[in-house]
Amino acid sequence: MRKLSIKAFISSMVSLSAIATGSLAAGAPALAAELSNDNVFTVVGQNNPATDPANVQEAVNAAFLSVDGTVSLVGVFDFGSCTLCVVVPGPMTISGTGDPSVTDSASAPTTVIKASGTAPLAILDTGGPLDNITVERIWFSGAQTLAVMLLQVRGTFTFSHNKVSGVIPGNEFRFAVAGAKVGAVTEADSEAVTAALTRLGTADGPKLTGAVVFESNLIDHEIPMPVGDDNGFAFAQCHLKLIQVTNNFIRAGEAVEIEGCREIDAVYVVANNRIVQTPTRSNMAQLTKSPGLVRHGGHPAAIKPLDSEAALVIVRDNSIDMRQGPKTGVCVMTGNSNKASATRINGNTCNMKGQFAAILGGWAGTPGFFNPSYMHNASIRENRFIGRGLFGVALLNFSFLKIRDMALINKGHDNVVYNNDVKLFRASRHAVELGLLTRDNVVVEDFRGSIRDRGYHNTIDLRPYLRIGR
Repeated sequence: MRKLSIKAFISSMVSLSAIATGSLAAGAPALAAELSNDNVFTVVGQNNPATDPANVQEAVNAAFLSVDGTVSLVGVFDFGSCTLCVVVPGPMTISGTGDPSVTDSASAPTTVIKASGTAPLAILDTGGPLDNITVERIWFSGAQTLAVMLLQVRGTFTFSHNKVSGVIPGNEFRFAVAGAKVGAVTEADSEAVTAALTRLGTADGPKLTGAVVFESNLIDHEIPMPVGDDNGFAFAQCHLKLIQVTNNFIRAGEAVEIEGCREIDAVYVVANNRIVQTPTRSNMAQLTKSPGLVRHGGHPAAIKPLDSEAALVIVRDNSIDMRQGPKTGVCVMTGNSNKASATRINGNTCNMKGQFAAILGGWAGTPGFFNPSYMHNASIRENRFIGRGLFGVALLNFSFLKIRDMALINKGHDNVVYNNDVKLFRASRHAVELGLLTRDNVVVEDFRGSIRDRGYHNTIDLRPYLRIGR
């Protein structure tokens, strides 16, 4: 993800004054919800932007006041061009009908929210660490730049069996769901955001401190985006204790992006997803250089937990199709800022067509968003690499423009690469590249392509399986 902020999402497009002035609780049209149980509020879509956002917001407010209430959305809703149309202030379930995440469900009744503004749904969780907000079974059809914005998560936010499609690219970026620290914004928008967070949340300190679970969603960035950051699920500078992304279909440039997040006991799990990379070119790759290489690379990364403090990062059993992606792309890029952290990259399939690398262990920093970081204590095993790439597994140095503090001197260490299926993969430069200051890495593999080890105390065992009749 590029260096972004709330300004990048919303400035020049909208004002957040409606949130700041309290329109969440007052001044909305009459509640168009029907009380079907003690705390279940049903809203029937009118396909009308003049009434639908206010009706849903009023039901959301009622569910919040009822404590762990449920908002049941039925039919087609049109949120029009408003931004942050509905803000969810605390624990509840918002549920649609049918299952839009199933591709063959066109004939089944499905709840649809149409929108052309930025972030038609926003989460500003004021509950406690044990509380839950769930959004499920809704088709978010269209939005400008971003479909769902996470401003604050204190408990657990679950996003499951939803579909997000038709998101219109913004000024070089696009997201299905995103959460980022509030950075520099215009004075007016800064005051509005601060007022909203003061009234509904906290005015200072980390806003994303709980857990997020993304399960069985369909994310389809099918609208062409020539250049920029084309993201599915993205987080920057968060303090989340758990990020779990499982069993989703994601068509995006960077399907899962976690960068610069802090929380030394956190766990990140990206597993059993089917990812198809879009051909969107990333400007970020052009801002860095790696010594000895003319070619740029590193972005977009289909899965990117980078500069993280998490105790454990698991990237497991994902199917990643890179064949339509730009040549600068990689399947998995990761780097840790916590010396005690561990990474497990196991059981993934990476299908390439001339991209930069299958596994890239580190990258340069981006000012204000994440620091340089490299991979250590990683196990890379039982993955399947198919096709051709410049590198298979690489621990490289990178510079970022001429900003010395953002340069990466790759000291990747104590990583183990073994028992991967590489029979159908060819590296055009090096199958494995270990930089000058890498150390104590072990590669036990029958990669097709040269191995370049310039580090120290690294162990390379080439084609071990030929000796046992593989």
